[in-house]
Amino acid sequence: MQTEQCQAIILSTLDYGESDRIISLFSLEQGRIRAFAKAARASRKRFGGMLEPGNRLELTLQVKDQGLSRLERVESAVCHPGLRDSLENLALALYGCELVEALTPEGHALPRLYRLLVALLEHLDSGEATQADRRFFEINLLNILGYRPPLEKSGLRPLHNCLLTGTFGLVSFSEAEMAAAAQVVDRSISSHTTRPLHSLAFLQDVTETRK
Repeated sequence: MQTEQCQAIILSTLDYGESDRIISLFSLEQGRIRAFAKAARASRKRFGGMLEPGNRLELTLQVKDQGLSRLERVESAVCHPGLRDSLENLALALYGCELVEALTPEGHALPRLYRLLVALLEHLDSGEATQADRRFFEINLLNILGYRPPLEKSGLRPLHNCLLTGTFGLVSFSEAEMAAAAQVVDRSISSHTTRPLHSLAFLQDVTETRK
């Protein structure tokens, strides 16, 4: 194994044994990585509350080509407290993280997608989540991964516009355009995922409750 310093976003965590934790990370340098965090649940001093989905970390890893890498220490963390100020923000943040985890290969750097996920989390940290934010993230993710659906229909013009701007919140959808976008994007995502996304059910429940 080689020691490396990385910038990474926590996608998910899994408790292991009595005190350890397995962390799914999306790093700028290495792409998606799974790492073993020894005694992460037993020692608040070592990792504190930093190992939570959506947190962005500067960390030191013992990187393995295959299997679990090892999380040595966290140098600094951006914890995005605004994500937990509303259920809508939290639900969309968790969905974004799970979607990246479900659709990306392990150990393959995708810097454009990393920056897109950072932008989503920063946007949600300072504002209220909207359906336009969700569709902006999804269509840009699909485009980066080479899964973009055809967007020739006039009702999909806002999705095309989402690819022309790198900023959340600048593209608006009419009710009809949102329905058309949802149909196309949802179909495309479901065709490239091999398992149900647990965070999607949470996001849908929160969205329905808000209506």
